[in-house]
Amino acid sequence: MLSIKTNIITLLILILLSNNSQSQVNNFPKNIFRAPVDFTMTLSGNFAELRNNHFHAGIDIRTFTIGKKIYSIHDGFVSRIRVSSGGYGKAIYIDHPNGFTSVYAHLDRFNDTLDEFVKSHQYKTKSFEFDIDLDKNQFPVKKGEVIAISGNTGSSAGPHLHFEIRDTKTEHPLNPLFFGFKIKDTTHPKIFDLCAYPLDSLSAVNGKNVRKRLPVTFYNNAFHLKGDPKISLAGNVGFALHTNDYLDNTWGKCGIYRMILKVNDSLMTDYSFQRFSYDDTRYINSHMDYSLNVTKNKRIHKCFRDKNNQLSIKQYWNNNGVYNFKDGVRYKIDFEVYDAKGNKSKLRVYANGVSNSTAFPQEPYHQLMDCKKENQFSNENIELNFPENSFYNDLKFQYSKRPNSNFVSDIHSVHKKTEPVHNYYTLAIKTNREVADKNKLFIGSLNKTDEITNVGGVYVDGWVKSKTRVLGDFAIVLDTIAPKVKANTNFKLKSLRSKDKISFQITDKLSGIKSYEGTVNGKWVLFEYDAKNDHLFYKFDKKRLLPNKKHELVLTVTDKVGNKKRLETNFFW
Repeated sequence: MLSIKTNIITLLILILLSNNSQSQVNNFPKNIFRAPVDFTMTLSGNFAELRNNHFHAGIDIRTFTIGKKIYSIHDGFVSRIRVSSGGYGKAIYIDHPNGFTSVYAHLDRFNDTLDEFVKSHQYKTKSFEFDIDLDKNQFPVKKGEVIAISGNTGSSAGPHLHFEIRDTKTEHPLNPLFFGFKIKDTTHPKIFDLCAYPLDSLSAVNGKNVRKRLPVTFYNNAFHLKGDPKISLAGNVGFALHTNDYLDNTWGKCGIYRMILKVNDSLMTDYSFQRFSYDDTRYINSHMDYSLNVTKNKRIHKCFRDKNNQLSIKQYWNNNGVYNFKDGVRYKIDFEVYDAKGNKSKLRVYANGVSNSTAFPQEPYHQLMDCKKENQFSNENIELNFPENSFYNDLKFQYSKRPNSNFVSDIHSVHKKTEPVHNYYTLAIKTNREVADKNKLFIGSLNKTDEITNVGGVYVDGWVKSKTRVLGDFAIVLDTIAPKVKANTNFKLKSLRSKDKISFQITDKLSGIKSYEGTVNGKWVLFEYDAKNDHLFYKFDKKRLLPNKKHELVLTVTDKVGNKKRLETNFFW
């Protein structure tokens, strides 16, 4: 009797702790922050949306055009300014006295005070890109103060404001939708596909040992499997959902907030995205089906957890979300998907448990690698060193090579590009012939048509060594070709006084662009680089460039192995 009472008390304590934890996480201020824009907010992306190699850390507010005013959401000070050709582009970070930091990214420009500070710093360091932390007394701001103008800089795919709220102390991004911003959302998430995964050699879905995709449709106010297919499951099976959230007045595909899986009313999985750490955001490659993302550009949420997935979100797992299906049992499988506003979608699936006593044949492999330990593989032409925790599951490692005269080595197939790698590993490949300038060599990652992505490399005693976090096909590439520089500006015009800038397209198909430098009349000038569009431009600076004069421009573009392209021309402005 005492044991029963003890168990009940323990259960009640656990429930209270769980409820308290939930309230603490969601207990964000609702009426302190103003909106970062002065128009009705609609979103094209939201918090924890699945992206390549990372969870989306904020919300994307649609601006439709460049040039909208961006406001500080509360009193505070500018704690950081960052400018880059990719990523967040031009970004401002503001620390607030209540323990939160707001982030505003993809900006076109800063307000006049910040813009002059930034430009002075760029001219001082002779660099467009920089990342600087600021003293709290340097640039104080008030709630509602215009801090910048919206843009499309960095890796932005279209004009919008990327907006974040972070915990200042931990720097963890928090879900901005819990802070009371007025964003209309009465639309429930949508479910497109269910995937079922046999997770060992004795497991099966409809008699096969491969992932099974089951399309989902919506009718009678509910989601159902299309065509009501018969499903048989044997052994250890995991599930995943292709699902997105949608908000009112926008077509943007957004990320879900919460996922629940129950089998015969037994809770197997329950996770939600209230906050996460940048240190483990790469675990997204374990959270989603990485192979589907690589091969089909389809990002889907797993309802089971890999052996070495250390993602630190609010989560509950029963047997890591894996269910063992038994012969002769009828199963009811329920999925619930929520958005941050509490809109819910459900999918119920029925399946029959069947027996499977014969192991399915597995692909041959060279070496079994323990996902939590350090692993090595080598032969006379390649050396690989994977640090501990490089993989999310134990890996049945495969390797092969094939000759190709276009490269300075064989093409080495290092397992499969569809297998994710968490930590950087060392990759060393031996050259198969002499080259005159060994500094022009790098390791290239190849796709199916042998298009090349530079993963770097240093030549040492007949080997080229680098570090990377992808698998697939690799070879040593020789790059002796200078970058291409094409002028967008017509320098034959008698005068450029009617123009606001001069611009170029710069490209390099092999090793890639490393740096660029422009001078006017022998003095360094600020060229800005939009990497996604290969666009390099200089805005005429009235404070630093004398008008009504002829000027000499020299532009030098360098690739990642040192090949240079130099362009010289004159213009009148």
